[in-house]
Amino acid sequence: MEIIINWKDIESEDRFFEVFLPQVSAPEWHGRNLNALGDSIVTGDVNGIEPPYTIINKNINSVSGSLKEFQEKVFEVFQEAIDEEREIKVVSE
Repeated sequence: MEIIINWKDIESEDRFFEVFLPQVSAPEWHGRNLNALGDSIVTGDVNGIEPPYTIINKNINSVSGSLKEFQEKVFEVFQEAIDEEREIKVVSE
């Protein structure tokens, strides 16, 4: 299973969640913040699609300003999931 995030199309934090959450079949009540993201992909048992999967980050260098800081925090959540052996692979292009 591949989850694709094209950062060129991400112009806000909310847009990130609009792109990411449907790809993991997140429930409607899923929060749109980094804590909720961590709970769902690191802890698990929240989304309809659970690991193993690969997150493909495209155009990672197209992000700037405050969104760059958000992107770095998202990557930290992804890394935490990897560290917790959640069978998530992350590829950046």
